Amino acid sequence: MKHYIKEIEKNILFYETARKQLETHINTINNEFEVLEDYNPINHIKTRVKTIDSIIGKLKRKNLAITKENTEKLTDIVGARIIVDFLENVYEIADKIRNNNFSIIEERDYIKNPKSSGYRGYHIIVSIPVSIGGVLKNIKCEIQIRTSAMDFWATNEHKLNYKSKNDKSIHKEKWIDAARKVWDLDTTMNELYLEEKHQKGNYVNDNLKIEMSVINSLDKIEKLKKLGENYGW
Repeated sequence: MKHYIKEIEKNILFYETARKQLETHINTINNEFEVLEDYNPINHIKTRVKTIDSIIGKLKRKNLAITKENTEKLTDIVGARIIVDFLENVYEIADKIRNNNFSIIEERDYIKNPKSSGYRGYHIIVSIPVSIGGVLKNIKCEIQIRTSAMDFWATNEHKLNYKSKNDKSIHKEKWIDAARKVWDLDTTMNELYLEEKHQKGNYVNDNLKIEMSVINSLDKIEKLKKLGENYGW
């Protein structure tokens, strides 16, 4: 066990470096929305590296022996969570990640295919190369994208249920029912968001038509002036 812990401690620098690179990539996406887009759907961003105790705890819950090989099978030692406003935004961010030079290993859509617990979210597993002291390692990182409502449910379920030593089945149906209510809220808010987006699009298009009409009218006036000059009007 002591030897194993030392191995993890050696890898912490690799994990922390991967976390910083991951955070930089995600902040770049955030800055793109801030500068280049009319609307930034990202509510907030959080990154972290699991503690040694948390890594050991996860291996135990998965009934895996505490070894270096099994640790490398874990995909979420380095993680990032991106919280957005609406359902539509989840997939917008996922597209941005695909187009941001990430090396993607796997995508898991728990929104369309929620877990049996009721959990929803979109997970993307990426690989980030880290070179330290002449040693190159490809570190697996997990990016979770959730709406604010999904994150509220998931965070509290994790606090009260995931690591609890009590019988989890006691309140299972209540958690699932709460997840359904969160989903109803998310879908309703997303409908309102899309309706507003559509109306705004129509407004912009109408304004653009007016502007183009004015430009065309001015262009015609200029042409008429030139004709008048040519013919001495």
